[in-house]
Amino acid sequence: MSSALQRRRLVGLAGAWAAAQGGGAAAQGAYPDRPIRLVVPFPPGALTDALGRVVADRLRERFQQPVVVDNRPGASTLLGATQVAKATPDGYTLMVATSTTLGIAPALFSNPAFSITDLTGVAMIGAVTLFLVSHPAVPATDVPTLMAALRAKPDSYTYASPGNGTIHHLVMEMLCRQENARAQHVPYQGSGPALTDVMSGRVDFMWIDATVVVQHIHARRVRPLAVTGARRARAFPDVAALTETHPDIDFVAWQSIAAPAATPAPVVARLNAEINAMLGEPELRNRLADMGVDANPMSVDAFNALIRKDASRWAEAVRQSGAKVD
Repeated sequence: MSSALQRRRLVGLAGAWAAAQGGGAAAQGAYPDRPIRLVVPFPPGALTDALGRVVADRLRERFQQPVVVDNRPGASTLLGATQVAKATPDGYTLMVATSTTLGIAPALFSNPAFSITDLTGVAMIGAVTLFLVSHPAVPATDVPTLMAALRAKPDSYTYASPGNGTIHHLVMEMLCRQENARAQHVPYQGSGPALTDVMSGRVDFMWIDATVVVQHIHARRVRPLAVTGARRARAFPDVAALTETHPDIDFVAWQSIAAPAATPAPVVARLNAEINAMLGEPELRNRLADMGVDANPMSVDAFNALIRKDASRWAEAVRQSGAKVD
């Protein structure tokens, strides 16, 4: 047998094996051959919704199939996650899963109807930059001076969050615990009203998504003190990353695509490859950066390892904070 013929035979055998592994989805035809539903566990207009629509548009172009965004907010993103987990695992029901969905939220409920093992990570989209900002009257210019102010006057300062048990709340609790500092937590229903009260001086400081607050930093309505992540924000090189002063508080909020746990591996691999290719396009990376998202393509294995690592760490952070939502 010639070497060329032998290579063709091996390729054919590999293709047959992959089709067999794909189960019913592969048997029905090449994936995808019909519309895909993309569940977004937030209402229209939120960052996750905007991100989901960008991904849906790009997948629609690549697959030449409709990708329909379905907003299912509620229960700290677990309403949508539970629906996706129960869907047929064929690659035609996906969700935009955040670090809240696959890390924080299951630990917030006494008897959650959802576990992170009910979903599989398909593709990381990227990290969401959070800013620690204060009202300009607060006597602080960075994290060390803020912590010094809190220690000098325990419980005299207040901090807002978009809700009890959010990453914004938990990171602040971890920081205060490490610094032996105390401030009063004021939870809100979303970032908008919380930021409004920080800008008015009704509340002193908060962690907030970059996409919501950047314009107000430029207008000097709030003062930036730090950013999450391992490096400083490109647009604010003078604002330190939290890990510069607190290396172990290296949590980041992230956005991703997930699917029901039993989705065939070849389908997951196809989605991962397409999304990673999208994230490699300079135009899309710049668009995500404008939304406060740092594109971070990962393999399926690497992303699911990150989910497992973050879930255990967030569960401990929730336990230490005492946060509950039911």
